Amino acid sequence: MEITFLGTSSGVPTRTRNVSSVALRLPQRKEIWLFDCGEATQHQLLRSDLRTSQIRRIFISHMHGDHIFGLMGLLASCGLAGTVSQIDVYGPPTLNRYVESCLRWSAMRLPYKLQVHTVEPGEVFSDGEFTVTCRLLHHRVPAFGYRVTESDRPGRFHVEKAQALGIPSGPLYGQLKQGKTITLEDGRTFDGRDFCDPPQRGRSMVYCTDTVFCDSAVELAQQADVLIHEATFSHREADLAFARLHSTSTMAAQVAAFAQVKLLFLTHFSARYAPGNPLQVEDLLAEAQAIFPNTRLAWDFLHYEIPREGSEAAPPENPAPPATREDKLPSQPVEKGVAVAKKTLSAIAINRATRQQMQQKLGIDAVTANAILERRRQQKFTCLAELERLYPQVAWDTLNVHF
Repeated sequence: MEITFLGTSSGVPTRTRNVSSVALRLPQRKEIWLFDCGEATQHQLLRSDLRTSQIRRIFISHMHGDHIFGLMGLLASCGLAGTVSQIDVYGPPTLNRYVESCLRWSAMRLPYKLQVHTVEPGEVFSDGEFTVTCRLLHHRVPAFGYRVTESDRPGRFHVEKAQALGIPSGPLYGQLKQGKTITLEDGRTFDGRDFCDPPQRGRSMVYCTDTVFCDSAVELAQQADVLIHEATFSHREADLAFARLHSTSTMAAQVAAFAQVKLLFLTHFSARYAPGNPLQVEDLLAEAQAIFPNTRLAWDFLHYEIPREGSEAAPPENPAPPATREDKLPSQPVEKGVAVAKKTLSAIAINRATRQQMQQKLGIDAVTANAILERRRQQKFTCLAELERLYPQVAWDTLNVHF
Protein backbone atom coordinates (compact mmCIF):
# COMPACT_ATOMS: atom_id res chain seq x y z
CA MET A 1 0.00 0.00 0.00
CA GLU A 2 1.78 3.08 -1.30
CA ILE A 3 0.49 6.62 -0.78
CA THR A 4 1.33 9.47 -3.16
CA PHE A 5 0.02 12.97 -2.49
CA LEU A 6 -1.03 14.64 -5.75
CA GLY A 7 -2.55 17.79 -4.26
CA THR A 8 -2.28 19.25 -0.76
CA SER A 9 -3.75 22.76 -1.04
CA SER A 10 -7.25 23.80 -0.01
CA GLY A 11 -9.60 25.84 -2.16
CA VAL A 12 -7.15 27.04 -4.78
CA PRO A 13 -3.80 25.78 -6.08
CA THR A 14 -0.58 27.57 -5.21
CA ARG A 15 2.79 27.58 -6.96
CA THR A 16 3.90 24.52 -5.02
CA ARG A 17 0.64 22.78 -4.14
CA ASN A 18 -2.24 21.58 -6.29
CA VAL A 19 -5.75 21.04 -4.93
CA SER A 20 -6.87 17.82 -3.26
CA SER A 21 -6.04 14.35 -4.49
CA VAL A 22 -4.32 11.33 -2.94
CA ALA A 23 -3.36 8.16 -4.77
CA LEU A 24 -3.20 4.76 -3.08
CA ARG A 25 -1.21 2.30 -5.17
CA LEU A 26 -1.72 -1.43 -4.69
CA PRO A 27 1.31 -2.94 -6.48
CA GLN A 28 0.27 -6.55 -5.87
CA ARG A 29 -2.79 -6.06 -8.10
CA LYS A 30 -1.47 -3.20 -10.28
CA GLU A 31 -4.28 -0.86 -9.26
CA ILE A 32 -4.44 2.78 -8.20
CA TRP A 33 -7.27 4.15 -6.08
CA LEU A 34 -7.73 7.91 -5.99
CA PHE A 35 -9.21 9.86 -3.10
CA ASP A 36 -10.66 13.10 -4.46
CA CYS A 37 -9.78 14.52 -7.85
CA GLY A 38 -9.24 18.26 -7.80
CA GLU A 39 -8.55 20.36 -10.87
CA ALA A 40 -5.39 19.32 -12.79
CA THR A 41 -5.06 15.98 -11.00
CA GLN A 42 -4.28 14.36 -14.34
CA HIS A 43 -1.39 16.80 -14.78
CA GLN A 44 -0.08 15.76 -11.37
CA LEU A 45 -0.32 12.12 -12.40
CA LEU A 46 1.76 12.88 -15.49
CA ARG A 47 4.46 14.38 -13.27
CA SER A 48 4.47 11.36 -10.96
CA ASP A 49 5.57 7.78 -11.51
CA LEU A 50 1.95 6.57 -11.39
CA ARG A 51 0.22 5.11 -14.43
CA THR A 52 -3.19 6.48 -15.36
CA SER A 53 -3.99 3.12 -16.96
CA GLN A 54 -3.95 1.53 -13.49
CA ILE A 55 -6.67 3.77 -12.02
CA ARG A 56 -9.49 1.45 -10.96
CA ARG A 57 -11.47 3.23 -8.23
CA ILE A 58 -12.03 6.88 -7.32
CA PHE A 59 -13.48 7.91 -3.96
CA ILE A 60 -14.90 11.44 -3.72
CA SER A 61 -15.25 12.94 -0.26
CA HIS A 62 -17.71 15.74 -1.15
CA MET A 63 -18.92 17.92 -3.99
CA HIS A 64 -16.87 21.07 -3.51
CA GLY A 65 -14.97 22.08 -6.65
CA ASP A 66 -11.46 21.73 -5.27
CA HIS A 67 -12.20 18.04 -4.79
CA ILE A 68 -14.05 17.17 -8.02
CA PHE A 69 -13.18 19.63 -10.83
CA GLY A 70 -10.49 17.30 -12.16
CA LEU A 71 -12.69 14.21 -12.28
CA MET A 72 -14.30 14.53 -15.70
CA GLY A 73 -11.08 15.54 -17.43
CA LEU A 74 -9.30 12.53 -15.96
CA LEU A 75 -12.13 10.18 -16.96
CA ALA A 76 -12.06 11.58 -20.50
CA SER A 77 -8.28 11.15 -20.78
CA CYS A 78 -8.54 7.57 -19.54
CA GLY A 79 -10.99 6.95 -22.38
CA LEU A 80 -8.79 8.53 -25.04
CA ALA A 81 -5.81 6.50 -23.85
CA GLY A 82 -7.72 3.30 -24.54
CA THR A 83 -5.99 1.41 -21.74
CA VAL A 84 -8.81 1.32 -19.17
CA SER A 85 -11.56 -1.30 -19.08
CA GLN A 86 -13.56 -0.14 -16.03
CA ILE A 87 -13.55 2.60 -13.40
CA ASP A 88 -15.80 2.70 -10.34
CA VAL A 89 -16.45 6.08 -8.73
CA TYR A 90 -17.83 6.42 -5.20
CA GLY A 91 -19.24 9.51 -3.54
CA PRO A 92 -22.18 11.55 -2.18
CA PRO A 93 -25.71 11.25 -3.60
CA THR A 94 -25.33 14.19 -6.03
CA LEU A 95 -22.15 12.78 -7.61
CA ASN A 96 -24.09 10.63 -10.09
CA ARG A 97 -26.10 13.60 -11.34
CA TYR A 98 -22.93 15.64 -11.72
CA VAL A 99 -21.22 12.94 -13.79
CA GLU A 100 -24.31 12.34 -15.95
CA SER A 101 -24.67 16.08 -16.64
CA CYS A 102 -21.03 16.45 -17.64
CA LEU A 103 -21.23 13.42 -19.93
CA ARG A 104 -24.40 14.75 -21.51
CA TRP A 105 -23.48 18.39 -22.09
CA SER A 106 -19.94 17.67 -23.23
CA ALA A 107 -21.12 14.88 -25.56
CA MET A 108 -18.50 12.66 -23.93
CA ARG A 109 -18.56 8.96 -24.76
CA LEU A 110 -16.38 6.69 -22.70
CA PRO A 111 -15.10 3.47 -24.28
CA TYR A 112 -14.91 1.73 -20.92
CA LYS A 113 -17.44 0.86 -18.25
CA LEU A 114 -18.00 3.67 -15.73
CA GLN A 115 -20.09 2.97 -12.66
CA VAL A 116 -20.97 5.61 -10.07
CA HIS A 117 -21.83 4.38 -6.57
CA THR A 118 -23.67 6.47 -3.98
CA VAL A 119 -22.10 5.91 -0.57
CA GLU A 120 -23.71 5.77 2.84
CA PRO A 121 -22.03 5.39 6.24
CA GLY A 122 -20.78 1.82 6.52
CA GLU A 123 -19.14 -0.55 4.06
CA VAL A 124 -18.53 0.91 0.62
CA PHE A 125 -16.52 -1.84 -1.07
CA SER A 126 -15.04 -5.23 -0.23
CA ASP A 127 -13.40 -7.95 -2.29
CA GLY A 128 -11.96 -10.19 0.42
CA GLU A 129 -8.53 -8.57 0.26
CA PHE A 130 -9.46 -4.93 0.88
CA THR A 131 -12.46 -3.32 2.56
CA VAL A 132 -13.44 0.34 2.24
CA THR A 133 -15.75 1.92 4.81
CA CYS A 134 -16.89 5.50 5.21
CA ARG A 135 -18.32 7.83 7.83
CA LEU A 136 -20.15 11.14 7.47
CA LEU A 137 -17.95 14.02 8.60
CA HIS A 138 -18.99 17.55 9.66
CA HIS A 139 -18.77 20.08 6.83
CA ARG A 140 -20.95 22.61 5.04
CA VAL A 141 -22.09 19.96 2.54
CA PRO A 142 -22.30 16.17 3.02
CA ALA A 143 -18.69 15.00 3.25
CA PHE A 144 -17.39 11.48 3.82
CA GLY A 145 -14.19 10.16 5.30
CA TYR A 146 -12.88 6.86 3.92
CA ARG A 147 -10.95 4.00 5.49
CA VAL A 148 -9.13 1.32 3.49
CA THR A 149 -8.38 -1.83 5.49
CA GLU A 150 -6.31 -4.71 4.21
CA SER A 151 -7.36 -8.19 5.32
CA ASP A 152 -5.10 -10.06 7.70
CA ARG A 153 -2.66 -12.43 6.00
CA PRO A 154 -1.88 -15.97 7.17
CA GLY A 155 1.40 -16.38 8.96
CA ARG A 156 4.36 -18.02 7.26
CA PHE A 157 4.00 -21.77 6.76
CA HIS A 158 7.11 -23.68 7.89
CA VAL A 159 7.29 -26.28 5.16
CA GLU A 160 10.62 -27.60 6.44
CA LYS A 161 8.96 -28.62 9.72
CA ALA A 162 6.24 -30.53 7.86
CA GLN A 163 8.84 -32.27 5.69
CA ALA A 164 10.89 -33.28 8.72
CA LEU A 165 7.82 -35.01 10.21
CA GLY A 166 7.20 -36.92 6.98
CA ILE A 167 3.97 -35.18 6.07
CA PRO A 168 3.43 -35.67 2.32
CA SER A 169 3.20 -32.48 0.27
CA GLY A 170 0.09 -31.55 -1.66
CA PRO A 171 -3.43 -30.86 -0.38
CA LEU A 172 -2.40 -31.62 3.21
CA TYR A 173 -0.01 -28.66 3.18
CA GLY A 174 -2.85 -26.45 2.06
CA GLN A 175 -4.97 -27.59 5.00
CA LEU A 176 -2.13 -26.99 7.43
CA LYS A 177 -1.64 -23.48 6.01
CA GLN A 178 -5.30 -22.78 6.80
CA GLY A 179 -4.73 -23.85 10.41
CA LYS A 180 -6.77 -27.04 10.08
CA THR A 181 -6.06 -30.36 11.81
CA ILE A 182 -5.08 -33.26 9.57
CA THR A 183 -4.80 -37.01 10.16
CA LEU A 184 -2.31 -39.14 8.22
CA GLU A 185 -2.84 -42.73 7.09
CA ASP A 186 -0.58 -43.93 9.90
CA GLY A 187 -2.91 -42.34 12.44
CA ARG A 188 -0.77 -39.36 13.36
CA THR A 189 -2.64 -36.08 13.87
CA PHE A 190 -1.23 -32.59 13.34
CA ASP A 191 -2.61 -29.14 14.12
CA GLY A 192 -1.94 -26.64 11.36
CA ARG A 193 -1.42 -23.85 13.90
CA ASP A 194 1.78 -25.61 15.00
CA PHE A 195 3.26 -25.09 11.54
CA CYS A 196 2.34 -21.43 10.95
CA ASP A 197 3.43 -18.12 12.36
CA PRO A 198 0.69 -15.89 13.83
CA PRO A 199 -1.46 -14.11 11.23
CA GLN A 200 -0.03 -10.84 9.90
CA ARG A 201 -2.25 -7.87 10.63
CA GLY A 202 -3.54 -6.02 7.58
CA ARG A 203 -2.58 -2.40 7.01
CA SER A 204 -5.00 0.53 7.01
CA MET A 205 -5.23 4.09 5.71
CA VAL A 206 -7.82 6.74 6.63
CA TYR A 207 -8.63 9.86 4.59
CA CYS A 208 -10.56 12.66 6.33
CA THR A 209 -11.29 15.94 4.54
CA ASP A 210 -13.14 18.35 4.63
CA THR A 211 -14.34 18.51 8.23
CA VAL A 212 -14.16 20.30 11.53
CA PHE A 213 -13.23 18.08 14.50
CA CYS A 214 -15.90 15.38 14.91
CA ASP A 215 -16.34 12.05 16.71
CA SER A 216 -17.00 10.16 13.48
CA ALA A 217 -13.47 10.94 12.27
CA VAL A 218 -12.08 9.51 15.51
CA GLU A 219 -14.23 6.38 15.14
CA LEU A 220 -13.20 5.91 11.51
CA ALA A 221 -9.50 6.26 12.29
CA GLN A 222 -9.28 3.89 15.25
CA GLN A 223 -5.75 2.38 15.39
CA ALA A 224 -5.10 3.07 11.70
CA ASP A 225 -1.56 2.83 10.35
CA VAL A 226 -1.89 6.16 8.55
CA LEU A 227 -4.35 9.01 9.01
CA ILE A 228 -4.48 11.69 6.32
CA HIS A 229 -6.36 14.60 7.84
CA GLU A 230 -7.01 18.13 6.68
CA ALA A 231 -5.35 21.01 8.52
CA THR A 232 -6.69 24.01 6.64
CA PHE A 233 -5.99 26.48 9.42
CA SER A 234 -3.49 27.17 12.17
CA HIS A 235 -4.67 26.83 15.76
CA ARG A 236 -4.33 30.60 15.97
CA GLU A 237 -7.20 30.90 13.48
CA ALA A 238 -9.57 28.45 15.14
CA ASP A 239 -12.44 30.93 14.79
CA LEU A 240 -12.15 30.71 11.01
CA ALA A 241 -12.03 26.91 11.20
CA PHE A 242 -15.26 26.71 13.20
CA ALA A 243 -16.96 29.28 10.96
CA ARG A 244 -16.06 27.41 7.78
CA LEU A 245 -16.25 23.90 9.27
CA HIS A 246 -12.64 23.06 8.57
CA SER A 247 -9.96 21.69 10.88
CA THR A 248 -6.99 23.32 12.49
CA SER A 249 -3.66 21.55 12.88
CA THR A 250 -4.50 20.83 16.52
CA MET A 251 -7.89 19.35 15.65
CA ALA A 252 -6.20 16.91 13.27
CA ALA A 253 -3.70 16.00 15.98
CA GLN A 254 -6.50 15.43 18.49
CA VAL A 255 -8.22 13.04 16.08
CA ALA A 256 -4.95 11.14 15.69
CA ALA A 257 -4.35 11.02 19.43
CA PHE A 258 -7.88 9.91 20.34
CA ALA A 259 -7.88 7.28 17.59
CA GLN A 260 -4.40 6.02 18.54
CA VAL A 261 -3.15 6.00 14.96
CA LYS A 262 0.48 5.30 14.14
CA LEU A 263 1.20 8.20 11.79
CA LEU A 264 -0.61 11.44 10.92
CA PHE A 265 -0.18 13.37 7.67
CA LEU A 266 -1.45 16.93 7.60
CA THR A 267 -2.82 18.16 4.26
CA HIS A 268 -5.31 20.60 2.67
CA PHE A 269 -3.44 23.73 3.75
CA SER A 270 -4.84 27.19 3.19
CA ALA A 271 -2.94 29.32 0.67
CA ARG A 272 -2.42 31.86 3.46
CA TYR A 273 0.46 29.65 4.68
CA ALA A 274 2.32 29.74 1.35
CA PRO A 275 6.06 30.52 1.51
CA GLY A 276 6.73 34.15 2.29
CA ASN A 277 3.71 34.70 4.51
CA PRO A 278 3.97 35.34 8.29
CA LEU A 279 2.72 31.85 9.19
CA GLN A 280 4.12 28.81 7.42
CA VAL A 281 3.03 25.18 7.24
CA GLU A 282 5.98 24.41 9.54
CA ASP A 283 4.15 26.39 12.21
CA LEU A 284 1.11 24.15 11.75
CA LEU A 285 3.35 21.11 12.04
CA ALA A 286 4.77 22.35 15.34
CA GLU A 287 1.27 22.93 16.70
CA ALA A 288 0.19 19.40 15.76
CA GLN A 289 3.35 17.71 17.05
CA ALA A 290 2.83 19.30 20.45
CA ILE A 291 -0.26 17.07 20.72
CA PHE A 292 0.65 14.13 18.46
CA PRO A 293 4.42 13.86 17.94
CA ASN A 294 4.32 11.40 15.03
CA THR A 295 2.92 13.99 12.63
CA ARG A 296 4.27 14.79 9.16
CA LEU A 297 3.50 17.47 6.60
CA ALA A 298 2.12 16.29 3.27
CA TRP A 299 3.61 17.81 0.15
CA ASP A 300 2.74 17.33 -3.51
CA PHE A 301 4.44 14.14 -4.77
CA LEU A 302 5.39 12.99 -1.30
CA HIS A 303 5.47 9.18 -1.39
CA TYR A 304 5.02 6.88 1.59
CA GLU A 305 4.75 3.10 1.68
CA ILE A 306 2.74 1.79 4.63
CA PRO A 307 4.91 -0.85 6.31
CA ARG A 308 3.63 -4.23 7.40
CA GLU A 309 3.42 -4.98 11.09
CA GLY A 310 6.83 -5.86 12.46
CA SER A 311 8.77 -4.22 9.63
CA GLU A 312 10.59 -0.94 10.05
CA ALA A 313 8.82 2.04 8.54
CA ALA A 314 10.87 3.98 6.02
CA PRO A 315 10.81 7.75 6.44
CA PRO A 316 8.43 9.50 4.02
CA GLU A 317 10.06 10.67 0.83
CA ASN A 318 9.57 14.43 0.55
CA PRO A 319 10.85 15.67 -2.82
CA ALA A 320 10.80 19.27 -3.91
CA PRO A 321 7.97 20.31 -6.25
CA PRO A 322 8.57 19.59 -9.94
CA ALA A 323 10.73 22.12 -11.71
CA THR A 324 8.94 25.05 -13.28
CA ARG A 325 10.05 26.96 -16.35
CA GLU A 326 11.89 29.53 -14.27
CA ASP A 327 13.76 26.71 -12.51
CA LYS A 328 15.14 25.61 -15.87
CA LEU A 329 16.50 28.99 -16.97
CA PRO A 330 20.28 28.90 -17.51
CA SER A 331 21.28 30.07 -14.05
CA GLN A 332 22.49 26.69 -12.83
CA PRO A 333 26.29 27.08 -13.27
CA VAL A 334 26.27 29.18 -10.11
CA GLU A 335 28.48 26.75 -8.20
CA LYS A 336 31.29 26.85 -10.77
CA GLY A 337 34.35 28.61 -9.53
CA VAL A 338 33.19 29.09 -5.94
CA ALA A 339 35.61 28.45 -3.12
CA VAL A 340 35.49 25.16 -1.26
CA ALA A 341 34.32 25.68 2.31
CA LYS A 342 35.40 23.93 5.46
CA LYS A 343 35.02 20.15 5.53
CA THR A 344 35.36 20.17 1.69
CA LEU A 345 31.72 21.14 1.25
CA SER A 346 30.88 23.37 -1.72
CA ALA A 347 29.32 26.76 -1.23
CA ILE A 348 25.55 26.93 -1.53
CA ALA A 349 23.99 29.69 -3.61
CA ILE A 350 20.55 30.54 -2.25
CA ASN A 351 18.51 30.67 -5.43
CA ARG A 352 16.02 28.51 -7.30
CA ALA A 353 18.70 26.72 -9.26
CA THR A 354 20.04 25.01 -6.13
CA ARG A 355 16.94 23.62 -4.43
CA GLN A 356 18.15 20.05 -4.81
CA GLN A 357 21.67 20.89 -3.67
CA MET A 358 20.26 22.64 -0.61
CA GLN A 359 18.37 19.53 0.39
CA GLN A 360 21.27 17.19 -0.25
CA LYS A 361 24.05 19.28 1.29
CA LEU A 362 22.17 20.93 4.12
CA GLY A 363 20.10 17.89 4.99
CA ILE A 364 16.88 19.89 5.29
CA ASP A 365 13.42 18.85 4.17
CA ALA A 366 11.75 20.15 1.02
CA VAL A 367 9.29 22.32 2.94
CA THR A 368 12.07 24.28 4.64
CA ALA A 369 14.09 24.45 1.43
CA ASN A 370 11.21 25.95 -0.50
CA ALA A 371 10.41 28.39 2.29
CA ILE A 372 14.01 29.60 2.21
CA LEU A 373 13.96 29.94 -1.56
CA GLU A 374 10.68 31.81 -1.55
CA ARG A 375 11.81 34.19 1.18
CA ARG A 376 15.04 34.78 -0.73
CA ARG A 377 13.06 35.53 -3.90
CA GLN A 378 11.02 38.10 -2.02
CA GLN A 379 14.24 39.50 -0.50
CA LYS A 380 13.08 38.67 3.02
CA PHE A 381 16.73 38.17 4.01
CA THR A 382 20.08 39.08 2.49
CA CYS A 383 22.71 37.78 4.88
CA LEU A 384 23.74 34.66 6.77
CA ALA A 385 22.78 36.15 10.17
CA GLU A 386 19.16 36.38 9.08
CA LEU A 387 19.22 32.80 7.83
CA GLU A 388 20.57 31.60 11.17
CA ARG A 389 17.87 33.51 13.02
CA LEU A 390 15.02 32.19 10.84
CA TYR A 391 16.25 28.60 10.56
CA PRO A 392 18.31 27.75 13.65
CA GLN A 393 17.86 24.01 13.02
CA VAL A 394 20.25 24.16 10.04
CA ALA A 395 23.99 23.96 10.66
CA TRP A 396 24.78 26.97 8.50
CA ASP A 397 28.20 27.41 10.10
CA THR A 398 29.44 24.24 8.38
CA LEU A 399 28.91 25.73 4.93
CA ASN A 400 30.08 28.71 2.95
CA VAL A 401 26.65 30.09 2.07
CA HIS A 402 26.76 32.35 -0.99
CA PHE A 403 24.15 35.05 -1.73
